[in-house]
Amino acid sequence: MIVTLERTGDFIPDEVSNDIVAIVTDTLNGIKTTDTEFIINDKLCFKTQTNGKVTPCVTNSATFISSKFQSLLSEKNGCKGETKINGQSFDGFIQRSYNHVGYKIIDRNNLLEVIFSYIAENKLKDAMVHTLFPKFYGMYVERGCFNISNLPISTHCLFQEEIVTSHFRVGVEFETGNVASSFRAINKLGILYQQGFIDAGVFVTSASRPRIWPTSNRNGSFPELINRDYENQISLPLICIGFSPDKYDQSAPFLSRSGDTYNLVSLNKMDPTGIYRVYQGQNNEEILIPE
Repeated sequence: MIVTLERTGDFIPDEVSNDIVAIVTDTLNGIKTTDTEFIINDKLCFKTQTNGKVTPCVTNSATFISSKFQSLLSEKNGCKGETKINGQSFDGFIQRSYNHVGYKIIDRNNLLEVIFSYIAENKLKDAMVHTLFPKFYGMYVERGCFNISNLPISTHCLFQEEIVTSHFRVGVEFETGNVASSFRAINKLGILYQQGFIDAGVFVTSASRPRIWPTSNRNGSFPELINRDYENQISLPLICIGFSPDKYDQSAPFLSRSGDTYNLVSLNKMDPTGIYRVYQGQNNEEILIPE
């Protein structure tokens, strides 16, 4: 895997943030289709629908990637794979011991002053208060394990420093579905944060518009999310990590739903239009490839 850090955890203590990024990066690098690499066959394939229309189809299963991610993460110390908390299922849970300096706001009535100072210094729109307030309230009123180095210096006097010993809890979402699913995943982490079940989140998706699936599927990616101003909807401390295959190779096998790989088998015939050669895919599906 090629792994990129798309968004830092800003207010998360560096030692915790670095540890989390290392764990997720190592987990992603464990997903392979060969002994050493994660290689994707990006050949565009088609399928005849029940209405007779021929459309692009999915030949690489997202389950291959997500299930391996959950399994590999669960093998790490202090980590779990798929987790369910308060009725919310998500892809992973990381817990790290934290014993360091943290900060709490002395008077919570000053929180809006801190937020608007932060907005002004970073030249953000005032409307960002709607997502920054629950994030800052959770960090500096309900918890005290976050740093203030990214806040305006003029606001530092509004905080008290204290030594914090706690377990830092992180929810992880690994998203390969359409772009709407990415927003639902980020929102899910935000809800868990506001309810006090996690202290931060990690969101993982494609670093670039994926060639793993047909473009018509509108699978999520960071370019797609940036185009939709996803930053404006983040209401918790969130680390974002992107992934890409090591390379694309149209002679490589495809990703199966069962967690292994498979090859298309030629049926040595053309479809009725004479445009497509017919192959057998998973579960005896007929897959069409332009001649």
